[in-house]
Amino acid sequence: MFKFQDFDGKILALRAEMTAPVARIATTRMTTVPEPIRLFYVSNVFRYSQSYVERGREFWQAGVELIGCNTSEADGEILSLLISSLRKVGLKEVRVDVGHASLLKDLLKATALDEEKRDTLQDLLAYRDEARLEKFMDQNNFPSKLREAFLQLSCCRRLGEVSSISLDSLEYAKADDPLRTLLDIKDVLADYGVENLVFFDFSLTRKIEYYTGIVFEASVPNLGLPLGGGGRYDDFIEKFGKLKLPATGFALEIEKCLQALTAQGFQIPEKAKAKILVSSKFRNAAIKAVSILRDVGVVALLDVTKNDRKKTVEYAKLAGIDYVVFVGSPLEKPATVYDLRSGVSMNVMIETFLQRVGGES
Repeated sequence: MFKFQDFDGKILALRAEMTAPVARIATTRMTTVPEPIRLFYVSNVFRYSQSYVERGREFWQAGVELIGCNTSEADGEILSLLISSLRKVGLKEVRVDVGHASLLKDLLKATALDEEKRDTLQDLLAYRDEARLEKFMDQNNFPSKLREAFLQLSCCRRLGEVSSISLDSLEYAKADDPLRTLLDIKDVLADYGVENLVFFDFSLTRKIEYYTGIVFEASVPNLGLPLGGGGRYDDFIEKFGKLKLPATGFALEIEKCLQALTAQGFQIPEKAKAKILVSSKFRNAAIKAVSILRDVGVVALLDVTKNDRKKTVEYAKLAGIDYVVFVGSPLEKPATVYDLRSGVSMNVMIETFLQRVGGES
């Protein structure tokens, strides 16, 4: 975080992510809102990085939070919404990697390793280097059942594959609960038709420590960075008040989504609007004509120069304007329209001209 002192000596920090502000609002201002509460946000956030090149220190997040429900259906809805959102903006080959915060934390704790060795173990799991992983566990005298659990989980690639793994023989009494949760979520995703886009990554962990259930990251090929992610955080909201509310959600980094779209060659389809310059000796008629044209969605400009027609048309050509319309008073009389693209001029009623340019906008 960016932290600094105010004039009273109090420590202030710029918001580093949006889940905490949303949690504060939910527990202080939404106590009577029926649950589950569905919220979305788009906001700028600030994070310190050592280089401006590697990552902007201010960036924009767009996210959603589903608060007040701890079912697999809630997690499945969030994951499917994440996928559909990325598809909706035009991204292709979207994938989501899912892990489980409690499963990884509890098994790491069961190793009794110091922090440095835990980090090494997580790196080996992330690299999916089975040979080095086995060597590391042998060097650190892992119990056979714990060793087998790490190997089996690190080999899983799909949520459904965890069904063949049983952890109930470990000292951790609830070791199987996260596995059952993952299988339940897999069934929900199948109903949404997106289960083939979701992969299991035992090593996945989010840097923010408040996650208690599934954690996940979304990505597309060839970008090298996740577009965003999220997870379940059932014990976080109560830190801001008396309410204990389970919650799940995700946030996307808008700049990374734009980078991904650019890398995939996506171009926003542009439908150019006609540009029209309206001129008249009668100011009230010109202003009225401009208003009418703007109402149909075209770009209408008012000629404020009081130049003659020749100079007005010359200006319009240089300014890239499509039409110059000279109106009289009242507007019910035909107007003189110069089509600068074709070089043709005509006398037409404003209503007829509106139909023409309305089809172009």
